[in-house]
Amino acid sequence: MRPLPRSLDPLPDETLTGFVLRLAHRLGTTPAEVVRRTGLARGDRPGPPTRLPLSFQHHLDDAHLTDFARATHLTPAEVTDMLLAPLGQRYGPLNPAFTPRITPARMIYDNPWVLTRSTRYCPPCLAGNGAPIQDRHGGPWQRLWRLPVIFLCIQHRRLLSHQCFGCGMPAQSARTANALARLSDDALNPRQCRSAQARSAPTEQPAAACGADLTQQGPLHEEPDPVTMKVLLHVQRHLANLIAAGGPDTTMSAGAPVPVAHYFADLRAVVAMIFRTWPEARPYSSTPALAATLDAEHASRTAQAQPLLKTAGKKKTSKPYTAPPQDSLAMGAVLDIASLLLATAEPDEARELLAPLVQRLRDDDRALSIYLRRPAWISTPMRTAVRDDCPAREKTCTRRVGDSGPQH
Repeated sequence: MRPLPRSLDPLPDETLTGFVLRLAHRLGTTPAEVVRRTGLARGDRPGPPTRLPLSFQHHLDDAHLTDFARATHLTPAEVTDMLLAPLGQRYGPLNPAFTPRITPARMIYDNPWVLTRSTRYCPPCLAGNGAPIQDRHGGPWQRLWRLPVIFLCIQHRRLLSHQCFGCGMPAQSARTANALARLSDDALNPRQCRSAQARSAPTEQPAAACGADLTQQGPLHEEPDPVTMKVLLHVQRHLANLIAAGGPDTTMSAGAPVPVAHYFADLRAVVAMIFRTWPEARPYSSTPALAATLDAEHASRTAQAQPLLKTAGKKKTSKPYTAPPQDSLAMGAVLDIASLLLATAEPDEARELLAPLVQRLRDDDRALSIYLRRPAWISTPMRTAVRDDCPAREKTCTRRVGDSGPQH
């Protein structure tokens, strides 16, 4: 690849797709032209590229990495830091040790615990930090926004948005398996919604972009009450610290220290257990608002699962319960409980806390119970805590919603 005449410095935690959008905007061209000029498009097809593979958000092979770095005047390390794959060192759902998805493409396709077809975002962060370059081209579309466990902006103390308030579409989503919508559109600022407006008839010309300024979006929810926000900030700080490159190597999970990647794999399993057995874990919600949020989320998931019971063949009735919530408040609410259940200091305490969920899951969904306890899915301490001979308590937890709240 011949180097481009001008480029940009990557912003902290910027995604590859976000960088392509900002660079195209600076050069006054289309994202498709940047994709072509930097070697991300196949060279054996005539015309401008129409697709950027989803897998390129996660991993680039050596040839693509080298070409992109040379064309954009970056180092290979700078390009690698814009990809999702390095996060797998600390984030279990992106770690090959905790998934059968052994190739980069399979790692992100149909993996609900990484957001590849859309993203969350913080409008003030997306607006930029006031530097001239960010005033013109926007702030970074951050990598961490692609992880479902990141649901709140600590700097701006607000829940992340997940959709455009103009058209209601998920942010940065494309109608096909494309990492960037509207590759041939050179009229949009990186901060604008790229989703196509709905057509009134299938035969109409391609719809125009929504174009809403995502930095001007208001909050999706009413501001959580101060106690609830304090809980959510605490949970988010804890998880963000674990994901950070300089974070601890190990953390407690089910009564024993485990590598951080193992912890996030356990967290994923506990979230599924909570939703499938709700309201078993409801007394552990730290505030009434969080409990009510999960009541509504569980009702929605149950409604999604019911029609699957009538389908032929493999019904996949567990799937609505195993995916993380798209909504940031619901995500924070379930992680509040999940992090509490994993934060025990002793294995016996972990087994006691998880026993009601384990028993209910075993009774209601044996297949999912077995699936969640696979050796390649959770850590060794977690497998011990949820094994079949785990004694169920005679009574479920008696803490009532509205108490002083658990200490995380």
